[in-house]
Amino acid sequence: MIWTEQFQSRFVRAKKKSWAASPKLMVVLHGRGDSFKPFLHLPEEMRLPEMNYLFLNAPRKYDGGYSWYGLEPNHERGIMRSRSKLHHLMEELDVQGWRSEDIFLFGLSQGCLMASDLVMTYDRPFAGLLGISGYVWFFPRWSSKVSQTAKRTPWLMTHGFADEDIPIEETRAQVKRLQKNRFNVEWLEMNKGHEVETQFEAPMLGNWVRTRVEDSLAKMARHHRRRKVLSTSGLNPLVNL
Repeated sequence: MIWTEQFQSRFVRAKKKSWAASPKLMVVLHGRGDSFKPFLHLPEEMRLPEMNYLFLNAPRKYDGGYSWYGLEPNHERGIMRSRSKLHHLMEELDVQGWRSEDIFLFGLSQGCLMASDLVMTYDRPFAGLLGISGYVWFFPRWSSKVSQTAKRTPWLMTHGFADEDIPIEETRAQVKRLQKNRFNVEWLEMNKGHEVETQFEAPMLGNWVRTRVEDSLAKMARHHRRRKVLSTSGLNPLVNL
């Protein structure tokens, strides 16, 4: 189980232990006026039975659901409050054995903004960020405040041509701005609205995550083999890595 004092949440444990050597966690952030309940189907739709999931409710009640921050121009204070709570959540997870390098962030709409803000302001990299039908908040002096460590996190941003809530042109321009500042962002435009499309998009997101995880595990295995070779040869693996 996972506990947190920051959010209403639900933890869903992985159904398979294929990644037992390095368990992974996906933290899921919903959009404005929603809750985590409609996202509980993600494990099946993304086809990632090896993944653990932590579904969060945003801290503010809004229109029958929850919100991460208020509408512009009154959004900055709410973003800062939610940022603080997410940073504290990462500290709680670290105490429970979940390193940020083993955590994927999934955010839809407002949740995408908060997930991207967490990547840009946290002092350690994450396993990856999935930003769906969302956008980015470029806080004051953001480019000078973001660390090189933050730029190690891989992103996948998807958006629909038919998105009537957030025009694709706005998010496309934001992605180009991130890429210009050397963030590792992949961008995918799709024939969909303001949603997670279940038939094609969700499995594709799962494949993207699986590739990131398998590459990481392969790198870890090569590292261990090299240490073993150096150790058996009488060389100090800490010196010769």
